[in-house]
Amino acid sequence: MVENCSFCGTPVAFGTGKMFVKKDAKILWFCSRRCEKNLLVLKRSPRDYGFTAAYAVAKKQHIAELKHIASGEADAAPAAAVKKAKKAPAKKAVVVDEAEE
Repeated sequence: MVENCSFCGTPVAFGTGKMFVKKDAKILWFCSRRCEKNLLVLKRSPRDYGFTAAYAVAKKQHIAELKHIASGEADAAPAAAVKKAKKAPAKKAVVVDEAEE
């Protein structure tokens, strides 16, 4: 069974790498000492380093957001709807029983 590195996301082949078991029984797999040290000792986020899979995902999402904003597709209508919803209180339905009148 091939596991992925807990820091960089690359596959750790059988018989290589290191398995680290935390006190809460969470298992972390590391492909190299570099990944192990970055996560456990230096407590770094994988999204900040270019050699990780998490960085590639974060960069792709960021570029998509920039393209969306640059194309002018950002709508102000949802924000206006939220403002109207906050100002207007919800009306309660009043049920009148005709038999009582």
